[in-house]
Amino acid sequence: MKRTKKEKKKIVSEATIARNTRKQVAAVLLAGLALMAADLIMSSTQEQVTVTEDGGTLYITRPPAGGEPGHLTLRAEVHGEEETLEQKLEVTMEPYSREKESEEATAESAESGVSEREQMEMGLRGIATDLNSDTDRMRIMLPSRLETGERISWEAETASRSNAVAILAMTGIVAFFVYRNRFTVLEKQRKKEYESVMRQLPEFVNRLVLLLNAGLVLTNAFEKSMEERFSDRNEDDYFYGRLKSIYVSCRTANGSMHTEFRRMAKESGIRELMRVSNIMTDNIRKGVELTDKLRSESEMLWLERKKSCEERGRLAETKLTLPLMIFLMVLLIITVAPAFLEL
Repeated sequence: MKRTKKEKKKIVSEATIARNTRKQVAAVLLAGLALMAADLIMSSTQEQVTVTEDGGTLYITRPPAGGEPGHLTLRAEVHGEEETLEQKLEVTMEPYSREKESEEATAESAESGVSEREQMEMGLRGIATDLNSDTDRMRIMLPSRLETGERISWEAETASRSNAVAILAMTGIVAFFVYRNRFTVLEKQRKKEYESVMRQLPEFVNRLVLLLNAGLVLTNAFEKSMEERFSDRNEDDYFYGRLKSIYVSCRTANGSMHTEFRRMAKESGIRELMRVSNIMTDNIRKGVELTDKLRSESEMLWLERKKSCEERGRLAETKLTLPLMIFLMVLLIITVAPAFLEL
């Protein structure tokens, strides 16, 4: 009975899956909200660098004294005599400090033989370096020209540091996949149940036919068949686990064998099991010949089982095609490689 109880614990119903799915989706949404809240708090505590425009000139305001360095993305467009350079500058602005730095920024001089584009790039790098050369200035003006005279057009990208949108999108995607795949476990379970029934049902019906031909009635034939199955001590599966519960119900609670079997067939929804159940029910209610119909049904079940085995064999051959091709390629390389190395 212990093994049967373990098997019953493995059976998952749609109500259980729906309840677990609601809990999982709620957990994903709560985790996403917690991450969004943490991200918003962290982004709000970061020091911001403000950019203002006054008379067509851009000014950068440093983070306040004692704060953390701020980050800013600038887009510069330098108009030279022959070409125009567009470049992004990632600038880190140090916080405001009343102490002047002893070192002064030195401008990069244009070397002879350097192209105009390289001179403009060096000039932009020099400007980015000079922004933090003197931290006692709270407000810094962005130059409108390079030292070599090229005109600069500035544009500040005010991109948010918060990842709330990305976290919200990821939370929605995860919740969607959790909800979409909620019945995956149930589908696998039903597939295993169907395979168990199709594997064991032909043998069960054949055994019933033999016992009925020996002179036993249907209920006694079923009980005898189950007792012989118990004596085999084979590993219990779904089909014989359900039959065992029917056997226990008939022996201890005086249940009806064909009624319990019909309920089992309806719950499983397997067509072959329903046909066997209808044959038993017609025999009880209408007195229809049982042995001949079960014998013909047994032949059909064995034929279907044979076809199923052939299909699985063909499927296995298809799955083995790729590994065999890889093995053949490796064998060809090992065989041909020495000949090519000798050339």
